[in-house]
Amino acid sequence: MEPLILRGEPAKLTNLYGSGSGYGSGYGYGDGDGSGDGYGYGSGSGSGDGSGDGDGYGYGYGSGSGDGYGYGSGDGSGYGSGYGYGDGDGYGDGYYWKATILAFAAKWPREVQAKFEAAKAAGATIAFWRSSKNGLPSNGGGNIEPAAPGVIHTAPGPLQTCHAGTLHATLIPPKWKGERWWIVALHGEVVGDEDKYGCLKREIIGEAL
Repeated sequence: MEPLILRGEPAKLTNLYGSGSGYGSGYGYGDGDGSGDGYGYGSGSGSGDGSGDGDGYGYGYGSGSGDGYGYGSGDGSGYGSGYGYGDGDGYGDGYYWKATILAFAAKWPREVQAKFEAAKAAGATIAFWRSSKNGLPSNGGGNIEPAAPGVIHTAPGPLQTCHAGTLHATLIPPKWKGERWWIVALHGEVVGDEDKYGCLKREIIGEAL
């Protein structure tokens, strides 16, 4: 997504948060060796005798012993490596963009600021609306007066977001198309959420310069 450049807008108006993905892999090996030795010993003896003249007898004995031991040692080594990457992008959240409205309003003439304060005092929902360079809906829909400070748009209803009979606004303006950004007041009942509001009366307060 190309970065947005607004004339005189507050710092950091784009990409406040985002999501990303990444992966990584690694490998390694090791080897080892060892050695050992041992020894043992043993001894034995035996004897016997006999005689015979038709008969005989004999005996014998033997003994032996032995022991041994052994030892061994070994060593090994290994190594591994891995890599990964990630990326992300985002539009920012409504809390941030709502906070920028005061910075835009501070640049308006006093009479425009007075309308802004009056709309807030009346309980209107303050949000953004984006238009074409001529102040008309950027999607080409709607037969309305071009946007300008003080212009009021109305719609027949029914009040439903994504419906031709409803006017719209947002608190996440980078998500929507349009060359010009306006601060608007939504009067009366408002549906939807900060991503996309819907109303039947939208007052253009001033341009986000």
